[in-house]
Amino acid sequence: MSWPAVALGEVADINPRGPGRGELAPSAEVDFVPMASVSEGGEMTVSERRTYDEVSKGFTAFKPSDVLLAKITPCFENNKIAKSKVSTKYAFGSTEFHVLRGKPEALDPDYLTYFLRQDHIREAGERRMTGSGGQRRVPKTFLEELKIPLPPLEEQKRIAGILDQAAELCRLRTRALDKLSILGQAIFHEMFGDPVDNPKGFPRKKLLEIVDIIGGSQPAKKHFLYDDGPGRVRFVQTRDFRTDAYKTYVPEDLAKRPFSEDDVIIGRYGPPVFQIFRGLAGTYNVALMKAQPIGEITKDFVFHLLQEPKLHGYVVANSERTAGQSGVNLDLLKDYPVYAPPIELQTDFSQRLTEVDTVTRNARRQNLEAQTLFASLQHRAFRGEL
Repeated sequence: MSWPAVALGEVADINPRGPGRGELAPSAEVDFVPMASVSEGGEMTVSERRTYDEVSKGFTAFKPSDVLLAKITPCFENNKIAKSKVSTKYAFGSTEFHVLRGKPEALDPDYLTYFLRQDHIREAGERRMTGSGGQRRVPKTFLEELKIPLPPLEEQKRIAGILDQAAELCRLRTRALDKLSILGQAIFHEMFGDPVDNPKGFPRKKLLEIVDIIGGSQPAKKHFLYDDGPGRVRFVQTRDFRTDAYKTYVPEDLAKRPFSEDDVIIGRYGPPVFQIFRGLAGTYNVALMKAQPIGEITKDFVFHLLQEPKLHGYVVANSERTAGQSGVNLDLLKDYPVYAPPIELQTDFSQRLTEVDTVTRNARRQNLEAQTLFASLQHRAFRGEL
């Protein structure tokens, strides 16, 4: 079934005016939504209120059920687009939001939100951005001219309802993964306790007595290669633990700091500083360090020890700042008090982690299936195939 496509500006007001003169008292409380309160998954959290007098100038006004779209890079590319869920007549937020208010007789806000969150819409918006560097923005005209398929209002609501169910499944799968991601740390704390308090009475050690910190190596950029091949080793930088979009390789003879997927890698610079990584292999650069266990200490133990809240918070709070970056001061680690539990207990810990990993892999597969289902439904929804 095909529906007429109309310019979004014909069925929605883009950046409508805020409260009129005298509509809100200066002392009236309004919900406040900074950019950080809109997630990349399309959810909005409201945890702050301000008086109208505080926000009447310099902030963006909107109403319940308006659609907020982050216009600035990289927030737009990260899909910070959500339907407003505020409880005050007017709310205010970042000046980097576009506000879209559908005409109630023509456009359902949930339908509009799902339409705007499509990948191809985001890609089209990126191509229309104006400005330079980190200040590029999606112009209002892009939204005004954007063509949206417009079925009858009841059909829009039906489509949005189907997508709501699929999106909720994705959220549940993601939450399950989030809980599993902290389960290993919970098991560590249960088995070993806080390293400073040492409630189990394990032999006392200083951190650098059980872990050797090995800094990275930095070949000249002229040696960088961007395709894999014989005699090449992946050159790993901090960003590579977040994305595979920028894979870089170097000749084998320049791979001075080899590491494997089970090695523990520390992010030396921030923000955020002192990130603890695993899962890649290759050779690592000077922004990374390898935490190599000494003696009867396992890599699994070290990986979770470095993420214990007191140790992690201590290093982050006392990190140096150089050239605008936070950097781990190795002297902070040298004398930090830790412990050395029996190797048998560490081995038992690793076995429990293996069980968690099996459950996590299944959860990732289920999450991917849910994401694939949602993407398929979203694609079909706006083609009239649901």
